[in-house]
Amino acid sequence: MPPPENEIGKDQIIAANKASWNEAAERHRSHDQYAALLAGFARPGFSVLDATLTGRLEGLGLEGKAVAQLCCNNARELLSVKNLGAGSVTGFDFSEAFLAQGRELAAAGGLEAELVQTEIAKIPASYDGRFDLALVTIGVLGWMPDLAEFFGTARRILKPGGHLVIYEGHPILNMYDDRDKRLPPVADESYFRRAPYRSDNGLDYWRNEDYASTAFFWNFHKMSDVVMGVLRAGFAIEDFEEFPHDVGNHSHLENQPQQLPLSYILVGRRED
Repeated sequence: MPPPENEIGKDQIIAANKASWNEAAERHRSHDQYAALLAGFARPGFSVLDATLTGRLEGLGLEGKAVAQLCCNNARELLSVKNLGAGSVTGFDFSEAFLAQGRELAAAGGLEAELVQTEIAKIPASYDGRFDLALVTIGVLGWMPDLAEFFGTARRILKPGGHLVIYEGHPILNMYDDRDKRLPPVADESYFRRAPYRSDNGLDYWRNEDYASTAFFWNFHKMSDVVMGVLRAGFAIEDFEEFPHDVGNHSHLENQPQQLPLSYILVGRRED
């Protein structure tokens, strides 16, 4: 019997989530989306990044830069950054099974990428101060039980003056079940929930199909937790914008009369 949600420790959360993501990898590999990625990266210049993130990255300048992605999953975004002109790309993730898919995608495109299996807080010191830009994309922060530790690691691996770019789903979406498509939406959680949410219904976000899985834990962080976490880690915020467009599984909430914020981008610069 697992401990109650409000009593589970950080290390238990990370271990459970790692096991569940490794378990989910083969399900993802079997989907049409993965085959489409293999075919896509076989084409020169292929990218899965939308115009919002592409524009911000190009505005910061990617040519010749060393770029890291924290929690890169199968590296599809990281390899897209490489195709946008980055000099070198390195992805960190705790799921070796998804990193193996990333290596397949890189091979399909003839792209050079270093993919490192590690918990984010345990990224080796040999990577400290090596990167011009650290990227965090959709669905990462909710897996992190300790934002201070996470943003501290991001700062640690960046060069002085390097940039942290976060493009995420808006925390207000934690109030809504992404499989409940009722309109107007009905909130079933408090925005201020602190205890992690436990589920054993699987991580098949491509098909949105439940399956009996190893338990995993989703952590609730308010927008103020994110903004203040970035500032306290030693970043100056250069850009912060909220958007009405979806970057995850809440597209049914777009274009509503009472429009919720669905995503945001935050750019921080490492101060020294």
